[in-house]
Amino acid sequence: MTVLRAVTLAPAVLVSFVLTVVVCALLPPALGLAAFMAAGGVLVALALGQLQEPAIAALTRSRPATEAELRVMAPVLAELCGRGVDIGALFVRRIQRPSTPVAVSIGRRTVVVSPGLVEATFRGAVTGAEAAAALAHAVGRREAIRPRLELAVLAATTPWRLMVATFRGVGRAFAWLPFMRLAWTLRGVVGVICVVQSVAEDRAWAGLLGGAVIALTYLVPAAGRRIELHTEAEADQFVLSLGLGPVLAGLLRRYAHSMTLERMQRLETAVEQPQRPRLHLVHG
Repeated sequence: MTVLRAVTLAPAVLVSFVLTVVVCALLPPALGLAAFMAAGGVLVALALGQLQEPAIAALTRSRPATEAELRVMAPVLAELCGRGVDIGALFVRRIQRPSTPVAVSIGRRTVVVSPGLVEATFRGAVTGAEAAAALAHAVGRREAIRPRLELAVLAATTPWRLMVATFRGVGRAFAWLPFMRLAWTLRGVVGVICVVQSVAEDRAWAGLLGGAVIALTYLVPAAGRRIELHTEAEADQFVLSLGLGPVLAGLLRRYAHSMTLERMQRLETAVEQPQRPRLHLVHG
């Protein structure tokens, strides 16, 4: 997992640093230096555990839960607390999209939930146990990864995520063009040709750089998928240890969430509870 996380994080940190330097260089010298120093100061503060709430609100586009939302989610939080899962703060996202996660654990015992989960819990479409299972799964995901300097890393890689989102939007806009998918599929062949041609022309560094970039388009997604599978399995086991595995499985099935047969079997496995010692009366 350490190697896989390094494969996914190293390009993001490097590209984000380069983009930040380029943007600051385009500004007037005094303003660019001030912006670079301010960005570095924010990262240091986040690494030291400061600015937690504003950072979570900005990075996840969320806000602290209102009193009405806390009243709705209070039984859910009490259910989790009774099972040994302590959630310190609850945030609610400002905007919900189809790809928005139902719940995400971030920072120091903070969980960010979608407004849809709060509304569904209030209406009774999602039971308290099901909402607790969703929040527990989010906590289990973070426990599986145990990220270090989580908020600082998220803030530092914001330029990378913005760039990826931009390229994905452009790709979707031009996906209708003929042979676009074929061209992306054959990018490995283009990379090999780039390396061979550059070496033949005594420009090996340029070819190797282009080939490395194309290789990363294979390595980073593959590493991300492996991390996702491992994290999901560990989070499922965490939910199962709390006795909420079948509840989570029922919730996912009801909302037609894609699940493999292995995951369904994993979530619905009954956890054997330790038997309590019995008292026997001894008659004299």
